[in-house]
Amino acid sequence: MTAEPIVFCARHPDVETALECGRCGTPICPRCMIHTPGGIRCPDCAKLRRPPMYELAPVDYAKALGVGVVLAAALGFIGAILFPVGGFRGLFLLLALFVGSAVGGLVGEAIHRVTNGKRGMAMQLIGVATLVGALAVRMVLSGELVFDLAGLMIVGVGSVAVWGRLR
Repeated sequence: MTAEPIVFCARHPDVETALECGRCGTPICPRCMIHTPGGIRCPDCAKLRRPPMYELAPVDYAKALGVGVVLAAALGFIGAILFPVGGFRGLFLLLALFVGSAVGGLVGEAIHRVTNGKRGMAMQLIGVATLVGALAVRMVLSGELVFDLAGLMIVGVGSVAVWGRLR
């Protein structure tokens, strides 16, 4: 009876292994093996990369920031006219939940479309910054820089909506 030769991992020469890459046959250990739909692969054959929707180019940031600035100005202007700071106390707090959800969805969808479906934390942060900018524009145009519970609720609910849309 012949003994099988001892094989060591190609990346970790001190680790004995019986595993090998399903594509190239390179000996691999459990630390460096990668499960793929085609079987176990070495890191070279797995070629892990992020999905294209999460790969952002500088032009994607520019597009998202551009639409964010435009939307912040427009939404802040509309908010100052329709919902002045300090007005509609009781009913507006309930309405703020619906307005926040709609505004957050609008901002998320606009960023999603203008960047051709790009997602990720950078897009989420741009969306939230857009909502905060809209609140600032609304407060400045209303002429009152005071604590605005309804505005904060709109930004909070809208942030959840935009964060989920661009996840």
